[in-house]
Amino acid sequence: MVVRRFLVLAALATCVAAPGCSGKREQAEESREMQPGEAQRSGPPARGGAAGADSVESAAELFSRIHDHESRLSQTITSNRLDEVGREAFLIRDLIVTAAGQANVPVNQKAALEQHVSMVRRVATNLSEAGKAGDLNEVKARNAEFQRELGTIERMIGQVGGSSTGTE
Repeated sequence: MVVRRFLVLAALATCVAAPGCSGKREQAEESREMQPGEAQRSGPPARGGAAGADSVESAAELFSRIHDHESRLSQTITSNRLDEVGREAFLIRDLIVTAAGQANVPVNQKAALEQHVSMVRRVATNLSEAGKAGDLNEVKARNAEFQRELGTIERMIGQVGGSSTGTE
C-alpha cells in the first residue's frame, strides 16, 4: 500500500512538470482516492491479508462486509452478469483471509481453519473462471460450494471469538 502511494505521488510529481499530463494526474488522483476500501482489489490470489484492510476490524465488522458482498454476488448471478462474478468472489476471499488471519484460533483448530481458507481461495478462482466462461450452471454450483465454506469459516471464527456474528 505504501509503495503504491509512493508510485502515485511520483507519477503526480512527474506530471506536474510535463505538459499535457493533467488527464493522467486526474486519473492518478481518482485511483488514489479509491484505494482505501475494497474497490481497487479484484484480482487473483491473495496470499496474506485482504486489500483495503488498512485498520484492524472486528470479526463482526468483517463478516458484515462479507455479507454485503455475498448479497451483491447473489444479485450479480441472478441478473446473469457472470463477467462480474469474479470481482465479488475475490473481494469476499480477501476479507475471509483477513478475518481468519485475525482470529485467535486454538492450535487444534488452526489447521482446519487454514484448510477452509484454502478452499475459499480455490473456489473463488473457480467461480471467477466459470463466470468468465459464461457458464451459469457452473457459477451456481461453485457459488453453493463457496457459501458452504464461508459459513463454516464464520462459525469457526464466531465460536472462537465467543461472540456470534449474527448469522448462525
